[in-house]
Amino acid sequence: MFGIALCFVPLIIAVLFFTLIFKLKISHQLIAVLLGLVAVLPISFIQYFLPEIPFFTNAPLVKTLLKSLILYGLVEELLKLLLAYPLPHKNYTSLNFLLLAFVMGLALGCFESVVYYFEHLQSAHAKGAQILYGMIATRIFSSDLIHMCCMGLSGLFIFSSRMKKSKISCFIFAVLLHGVYDFFVGFPNNLKWFSIVVVLLTIAECRIKYVSLQDSEK
Repeated sequence: MFGIALCFVPLIIAVLFFTLIFKLKISHQLIAVLLGLVAVLPISFIQYFLPEIPFFTNAPLVKTLLKSLILYGLVEELLKLLLAYPLPHKNYTSLNFLLLAFVMGLALGCFESVVYYFEHLQSAHAKGAQILYGMIATRIFSSDLIHMCCMGLSGLFIFSSRMKKSKISCFIFAVLLHGVYDFFVGFPNNLKWFSIVVVLLTIAECRIKYVSLQDSEK
C-alpha cells in the first residue's frame, strides 16, 4: 500500500499547492483527476495490447522512433487532448486552465505509475522492494513531469482555440516532445539520459507558449 500511496504524492502536493496558492477549485481539480484516470485506460491498451505496426522499414532505430512519435506521441496526446475538452473553463484565465491541465496530466502519470507498480510487483518481491521505490521515484521526476507538461501544452492549445487565437504549435510540440521522450527512455544504455533533457525542454516550452499566449491576450 505504501508503494501505491507514493505514486500519488506528486498529485496530492500539486492539488494542495494549486488550491492554497492559486485558489483553484477543488471540485474542478477532481474533474481533472477523473479525466486523467479515464485517459489511462485507452493509453494502457495502446501500450500493452496494440500489435506491432509495420513501418515498412527494417531499420530498428527508425522503427522505434516512428513508433514513439506515432503511438506514444500523436495517439496518446490526441486522446488526452480530446478528453481535456470537458475540463471546466468558464471565467478562467490562461493560467487557471494551464494549472487544471497540469492536474489532469499529473493524475494520468500517477495512475500510470500504479499500473507499472503492479506490473513490476512480482519481480520486486524477488529482488527487494527497493527496485519498486526506485522506479516510482524515477517516474515522479520523468514520466509524471512529461505527462503534466505535455498536457499543459495541449491545454494551452484548447484555451487559445476558445479565445479565437489558436496556437496549434502547442499541440504539435506536445506530440513531438512526448514521442522523443519515449524514444530515448526506452534505451537500456546511457542514451536514456537524453530523456531528462527532453523533460527539461518540455518544461521550458510550456513556459514559452504560456508567455506567448499571455502576450497575445494583452
